[in-house]
Amino acid sequence: MIRLVSLTIFILSAQTILAQREFKGGLMAGGVTSQISGDGLGGWDKFGLVGGAWVEIPLSDRMGLNMSMKYINKGSRTKVDSVSFQTFGYYLNYIDVPLLLTYRVNSASQKNPVDLLLGPSVGILLNQKIVSNGFEVEVNPPFRNFEIGAELAFRAWLGRSVFGQLAIATSVLPTRPNPSQVNKLSYYESGNYNQSIQLTIGLRLGGNSAAE
Repeated sequence: MIRLVSLTIFILSAQTILAQREFKGGLMAGGVTSQISGDGLGGWDKFGLVGGAWVEIPLSDRMGLNMSMKYINKGSRTKVDSVSFQTFGYYLNYIDVPLLLTYRVNSASQKNPVDLLLGPSVGILLNQKIVSNGFEVEVNPPFRNFEIGAELAFRAWLGRSVFGQLAIATSVLPTRPNPSQVNKLSYYESGNYNQSIQLTIGLRLGGNSAAE
């Protein structure tokens, strides 16, 4: 809880600083599909929601700096077995804070500008659980409280204040130790890594048009 409060204060302070310059900001929400690399389940079969707020400050005609604070469902799960009907899944809820450099791919004067966003992100784990056949099971070993990752996104403005965004995010450091590591020298096998694909709709609140 202390970490979450500290993160909230950081975000609000950053927004106050940005407010002293020309910036844009708003809300975003959508769906997410996720998996955990190294958990042995395989497949993008865990679906959830993502939503939050974002702010962006221009650095030049084509470049900017975007920061968001998003609540997101992560984890992984197996498909329902058609014979035994057994299920198993990891359910993880995070607050993610990506800090992304933005680049305007086409001319800002065009009707529907497109942006490329790339950068690091920090995640705070809110809660975690394993559900096996409808029953909650202890998570052992547990996931770490912090996640360090990276995010790549494509944003297309659909009008003056609405955009669609496709983002791909992954952990770059293990989110927990691998409980069944085979190759002790393999960095990839040293732990589990959260991976997600996020499809969101964003709304810009106030300010000028997206192309300005």
